[in-house]
Amino acid sequence: MSDDGGGEGAFTSVPKSGLASQSKQERRTIVLKNLCDKITHKDIVTVVRGGSLLDVYLRPQDRSASVSFIESAAAEDFLAYVKRNDVYIHGRRISFSWSERQFYMPNHVAGKIGRGATRNLVIREINPSITEQRLREDLDHIHNLIIISVSFDAGDVYLSLNSVHNSLFARTCMMSRATYKGMRIEWFPDECALPLPKVQNAARRENIQPPKPKATTTLNRFQLLDMDDDDTEEGSSLAGDEDLTTSTGFTSLQASRRTAWDAPTAVA
Repeated sequence: MSDDGGGEGAFTSVPKSGLASQSKQERRTIVLKNLCDKITHKDIVTVVRGGSLLDVYLRPQDRSASVSFIESAAAEDFLAYVKRNDVYIHGRRISFSWSERQFYMPNHVAGKIGRGATRNLVIREINPSITEQRLREDLDHIHNLIIISVSFDAGDVYLSLNSVHNSLFARTCMMSRATYKGMRIEWFPDECALPLPKVQNAARRENIQPPKPKATTTLNRFQLLDMDDDDTEEGSSLAGDEDLTTSTGFTSLQASRRTAWDAPTAVA
């Protein structure tokens, strides 16, 4: 789709004074900048999450792209998310902002979306003779149509396209061709509608007091003596008693500290 508009939708300029001044226009278009020169539509739809897309458009000349969400609330949530979390494509940190030119969604396109239309198509029970190359050739005449990916699975073929209005054209085109006669051509969900990734917040320590060390009973020095040893001199007994008391007290202190500081710390 060209910058001036195209197909079933068009970009409308937004005054630089502020997007909030619009009364009928919803903000749904976000611009991505600082893209590498080998960026593809597939790269874009791989990182966009949180809502189905109305349109994806690349501007290779200035290394930027724009994505337009069907729901303005989804666009707001996505922009808030990428402002808090860095997004990289091919090793480059991408910048995101509201586009000054918002994509307009006509009422009849909105009506089709209300009945299930998305930018993705699935052809049920496709003829095995139809290849990806054949599909691309049959749809090549549709202006600004980009086939992002083609995948075959269990007799069906899934087409990821760059916009809802182009999927409308593509479906009408194929249904009118004898090649696809008898095949059901439907829409399937947009992968960009998957939920935004959950952010793992850094663990925070709660203000929980560590468990208090267990109270230790004061040792009776004389209970440690061997009262049955009548051959031990009194002085020697007292000296041995002091050594044993010191060693026992240190062991008790170590056990006490292990109880207090080795206890698991609660984290958020």
